[in-house]
Amino acid sequence: MSERSTLHVDCDSCSARGPACGDCVVSVLLGMPGPRVDLDSDEQQALSALAGSGLVPPLRLVPRARPVRSTPAPVWGGWDDLDEGDETSGAGRPITSSYVTGAEG
Repeated sequence: MSERSTLHVDCDSCSARGPACGDCVVSVLLGMPGPRVDLDSDEQQALSALAGSGLVPPLRLVPRARPVRSTPAPVWGGWDDLDEGDETSGAGRPITSSYVTGAEG
């Protein structure tokens, strides 16, 4: 027997919320949902079978990307280390107060 699991459908974090709600199995079976619906493994299997046979639409949940976080940057120097016309500190690094991680392209 397989381990039981629960699928947490958080409609507030679904990037397809709004346009896809009318064609989502959660809306078809439960009406317009609140912010979150929890489905156990038996319910997930039942929904998959119903959707696979065309009786209900599939789950349209599309989780939003996690937000990019801002991290304080280390201080490389001060104004005393800044040469005129130079935008880097004495260590050759830009003087900034923060930088963004996770957005590298």
